[in-house]
Order: sequence, then structure tokens, then C-alpha cells
Amino acid sequence: CVLPTAKDELNERNEPAIIISASGMCEVGRIKHHLKHNLWNPNNTILFVGYQAPGTLGRKIVEGAKTVKIFGEEIAVNARIEYIEGYSGHADQEWLLNFIYSFFTKPKHIFLVHGEPEGQKVLRDKIIENTEIPVTIPEFGECYELDDNINVIGKVENKRAKEYVRLEVLGRMQTLKEELEDMESIVKEDILTEYANDEEIAKLNDRIKELERQIVKIVENK
Repeated sequence: CVLPTAKDELNERNEPAIIISASGMCEVGRIKHHLKHNLWNPNNTILFVGYQAPGTLGRKIVEGAKTVKIFGEEIAVNARIEYIEGYSGHADQEWLLNFIYSFFTKPKHIFLVHGEPEGQKVLRDKIIENTEIPVTIPEFGECYELDDNINVIGKVENKRAKEYVRLEVLGRMQTLKEELEDMESIVKEDILTEYANDEEIAKLNDRIKELERQIVKIVENK
């Protein structure tokens, strides 16, 4: 067992090892560090467990990308890629339908608020076909007013829509912060060594400057 604080040891090991890391879709966290150091090696296997959302780094790798960008650097995908489906904390279509069937008193209306758009539409149609219960898929930021009998009587103007957008921006800034922390780790491990060449350092410096410009624009337009 190697503690996260001793992660550098993993990059220097020659004997076989199993690395378990997060996040599962490879968007943030130590997994990006491990992918950077292991994706290029054909002797390695990257095993994905669980769903990979469209647009994520994990999805790109699973779908057969030949190269991916990690910390601004193009990494060749030479490792063996494997994917195990079915391990998820989310219920599938059959489970959700069985959950609806299990109610002694049938729901009067169902809102689907989580999932991929296409999957939501298919589930909505299945629910209506099998139960005749009305189903709504709300758009982001929409509000609905319900009467005492839990019937939808209309859509209410959402005065907090802008607030939701701001919260989304904060979430993206948090992700950016985590990316910067990972980049700092990479700098300490890879760049500030006797093996680093001037070209690598110059490229990293350019990426940092571009990132600084983007952050300044965000702050100036807040």
C-alpha cells in the first residue's frame, strides 16, 4: 500500500502494482497525475469501473482516443483500456420502473431531474406507457407551482436563474483550483529536476501565462 503522500514512489516502481484512484471520470484529482505517468506505457492497463459521462476525459479514453490532453500536455494512449459496466450507485431504467410500481398509492406526477437528456426521454416515455402517470423533465432553473392535490398548474418565472448560473461559475472555479493544485504537483515532480529541458520549461511557462490571462478576464468581468 502506498499512501497518497508517497505517490512519487509509484512512478519509480518497476514491479507490478495496482493503483486505485479518483475521480472516476478522470476530471479532477490524483487520477490525472497517474494517467499522465501511465497512459503512454503499453505494459499498463487502465480499468474503468462505472459510467463515463460524455465530454469527460474518462469517456474520451474509453471511446478509443489515441491521444488526450492532461495538464496542457498531449499524452499518447498506448495502455490497454478495459471497462467494467454495471458498477454504479445509480438505479437503471428497470429499477426505477419497479420503484414506481411499488407504490401502494400511485404518484400523481413525476419529475425527472437527473440523467442524460436522451435517457430521460426514453424513461419518460416508458413511465407514461406503463403507468399513464404524467412525467415532466424540467429545464435547468425552471420552477413549477403545485396545488394541494400535487397537480402541475403552470410554470413560475424563476427569478433566481442568474443565481444558479453564478453557482455554476463557482463550481467551475473550484474545478480550476483543483487543476492548478495538480499542476503544481506536476511541476515539482517533473519540471524542477535535473532531467527537465529548457523547451519543457518554456512550454509550461507559456501555459501558466495563458491561464493567468484567463483568470484576470474572469475577475475583471465578475
